[in-house]
Amino acid sequence: MQEKFRQLIRLLRWYFRAKTQFNIHSPFLFNFSQKVLEDDRVFYAFRDLEILRKILKDDRTVLKIKDYGAGSLVSDEKKRSIRSLVKYSATMPLYCRYLFRIINEYKPATMLELGTSVGISTLYQSRAAMDAKFITIEGDPGIAQVAEKNFRRMRAHNIRQYVGTFEEKLVPALEELKRLDYAFIDGNHREKPTVEYFETCLKYAHDDSIFIFDDIHWTEGMERAWEKIIAHPRVTLSVDMYYFGIIFFKKEFTEKRDVAVIKSTWKPWITGFFK
Repeated sequence: MQEKFRQLIRLLRWYFRAKTQFNIHSPFLFNFSQKVLEDDRVFYAFRDLEILRKILKDDRTVLKIKDYGAGSLVSDEKKRSIRSLVKYSATMPLYCRYLFRIINEYKPATMLELGTSVGISTLYQSRAAMDAKFITIEGDPGIAQVAEKNFRRMRAHNIRQYVGTFEEKLVPALEELKRLDYAFIDGNHREKPTVEYFETCLKYAHDDSIFIFDDIHWTEGMERAWEKIIAHPRVTLSVDMYYFGIIFFKKEFTEKRDVAVIKSTWKPWITGFFK
């Protein structure tokens, strides 16, 4: 109960400082808000992948779980049903759509995901860049098998899955990609490993790379990890979407900026009339 209360406090702090498209002055951030947050188009992949999510939500198959990360705030059981994994661990539909739109807008050619789970978010990202080289890493062999089955079911031919711990598989995956245009770090969820994954991926990043970190306000440790990441001198812009934190490395941003953003309908009293 105390942790839920602390999460609520973190959410409120973020909400009150978050900007909408109507009080963002950076052209790059305004375009990001328009193309990612404000775009309500239903893209071709959304319907099929939400049908898949519904199917998996009804799957009561029980898996033995080997969790290498921070675990779950909901359940610490060593056995989880696929239904439970989808309900509590899979990226929610809204944020899957955000991932799709980010990739669709910035068009990375090499992509990495840490934390496949059952593969729903992986498929959203894959569908946004079907010509990209995409590696995803999952630590648990049973969950990885479920994800692989979903990839075959959805005919996602551009996804290559590594099975093993991030400590074992991250560097080989990066060496295979050679250059990292995009990374989605959605695993472990502890302060020290998250910062270490960032530092390892950073060696393969360039000015146009985009890194996304999941659950940056999940715990106080993850908030500290996020603060350390955005303080890095190579990070020129960070975008805090509460569940996601996104960093950019563009040298054209001569002044370092850290901004929280929110969809304008979630703050309806802020309008363009008062800019």
